[in-house]
Amino acid sequence: MDNLVDILDSFQPGWRKKEYVENFITILRDKVIPAYSFMDSKIENGRAVFPKEWDQVIYALKEAHFFELFVPPEYGGQKTSEEDIYFAMELLGYSSPGMGIIFVSHGRAIDILAMGTEKQKQEFLPRMAQGHLGAIAITEEKAGSDAGAVELMAKKVDHHYLVNGQKIFISNSGLADVYTVLASTKDIKGPRSLSVLIVESDTPGFTINRLPEKEGLKILPTGKLIFKDSPVPLANMVGNEGMGLLLTLDVIDRGRIHIAGICCGLAYRIFREIYHYAHRRKQFDHPLTSSQDISFQISDMYSKINAARGLCFQALRQFGTPYYRMSSSQAKLFASQMVMDIAAKAQILMGGRGYLKNDLINQLSADARGMEYLEGTSNVQKMIIARELFRMYHKEKNNVD
Repeated sequence: MDNLVDILDSFQPGWRKKEYVENFITILRDKVIPAYSFMDSKIENGRAVFPKEWDQVIYALKEAHFFELFVPPEYGGQKTSEEDIYFAMELLGYSSPGMGIIFVSHGRAIDILAMGTEKQKQEFLPRMAQGHLGAIAITEEKAGSDAGAVELMAKKVDHHYLVNGQKIFISNSGLADVYTVLASTKDIKGPRSLSVLIVESDTPGFTINRLPEKEGLKILPTGKLIFKDSPVPLANMVGNEGMGLLLTLDVIDRGRIHIAGICCGLAYRIFREIYHYAHRRKQFDHPLTSSQDISFQISDMYSKINAARGLCFQALRQFGTPYYRMSSSQAKLFASQMVMDIAAKAQILMGGRGYLKNDLINQLSADARGMEYLEGTSNVQKMIIARELFRMYHKEKNNVD
C-alpha cells in the first residue's frame, strides 16, 4: 500500500501530510485490509448486519474525522477537494472496493442534500458529518439505464406525499439513515415528472428486503426498498418539483470519477499480488518474471492502470466545466474495463490457484466484475460520451456557420 500512497502523493505533492491522511491510511492498513477476505454484510429485518470488525472500522473513521470530509464546514464538516476524495477512493479500492462504494453512495446523497433548502441542510448534513450514512435510490426493475422510466409514485396528500412502489439494487440498503429517492410526483410519465424526496430509514411503511447473494463486493449491502403508503413531508422535496432527474444525473457525474478511482486502486492491488506471485513462483528453476512473455504482460497491466488514472486526473481538472460529464464518463468507461481485463489476466497467470473460490485473486476479480454495473454500464458511458461529442461539435458547427 505504501507504493500506492507514494504514487498518489507524486500527483499532488504534500497530500500525504494532510491531517486526516495518515490516520486514514493507518485504519486501512491495520483494520480494513486484514478483514477484507471475510468482511461481508447481509440484510436482516430491514437492517444491514456486519461482522464485529465493521463497528471497529466505523468508529476509527469517525475518530479520524473521515465523514466530515464530505460535508461543508458550515454544517459540521471540513469539506475537502475533489482530488482528496478521489485519492481516498483509490485507497479504498485497494483496501476494500465494496467499502469504497458505500462511501460513493454516501457522498452522492450528501451532494443532493447540499442542493436542498437551508432547513434541509441544517437538519441532515450535521448528522452525516458525524457518521450517519446516506444512500441514493434511483434504479427500479423497469428503470435502470432509462431513469426517466421511474414508476415509484409519490402522491400529494395534505401536508405530505404518500410514496408507493419499489427500488432495487440500492447500495447501502439497510445501512443508510437517510435515502434520497427519485420518485414521480406528477400524473404524467417521463423525466419532467420526477422529483427527489428525502426519506428517513424509520419512515412508516418503508421496508427493505434482501436480494440474492452477489458474486463480489460482499461488504456492500444491496437490497430492495419497498414503500407502502409511506408518508414523506412536503418539506422533504429537494429542489423544484419535476427537476429531480437533472439533479440526480448531475451528482452521478461526480460519482463516476470516484468509481473510476476505486477501479484504479483495485487494479493496483491485483497488479501487486500478481507481480509478487510471479516473482516468487518458479518454473524450470527461474521465477515467472524472467519470462519475457510474463514480464510483458505485467508491464502492460501497469501501463493500463496509469492510463486509467490519467483519464481520472483529466476529469478532475475539468470538474465544474462543460467537459466534465464526458471526461468522467470516459474515465469510468476505461477504468472499469481496465480492471476487469487485469483481473482476468491475473487469474490466468495464477494458474489453478486463481480459480479457487476463496483465493484472494478470485475475490478481487469478483469485485472487479461488479464495477461494470455501477453509475452506468459501459454502454451507458459510451452513449453519454457520444451525446456530449455530438453536442460539442454541433455547437462548433453553428459557431462556424
